[in-house]
Amino acid sequence: MAFSLKHLILLLVAAVAVCIKLNDAQYIPSARCLCHNTVRRTSEIITDFQIIQRGPSCDTTEVIVTIENSNNSTVELCLNTQGLLAKAFIKCWNRIKKDDSKKVTCLNKSNMRRAPAARVTDIHA
Repeated sequence: MAFSLKHLILLLVAAVAVCIKLNDAQYIPSARCLCHNTVRRTSEIITDFQIIQRGPSCDTTEVIVTIENSNNSTVELCLNTQGLLAKAFIKCWNRIKKDDSKKVTCLNKSNMRRAPAARVTDIHA
């Protein structure tokens, strides 16, 4: 089975076209997500949060909160989106129509919800 020069050139052009097309294609795996380790809740006061919707670089919605440690340093934590706190942030974020200037509404609600209950002491004991 012999190929003519015309067939070989056509095959070569097709192979080059496929290589060029594959080279231009971009594959972005979900490893580009910012959150690799998540927590379901935190007992520290949350000072800020960020909701990153899923997109081409990450196939999951991410909730990143900023907390203040006891030594006044800040740390960012990723919340598990299946946890109640993350769901509350996402719901509040959607309710305020993703307006950064209204974030304090969501922060106040989350910090109030997690505040420890005051102990009632019997003064007659």
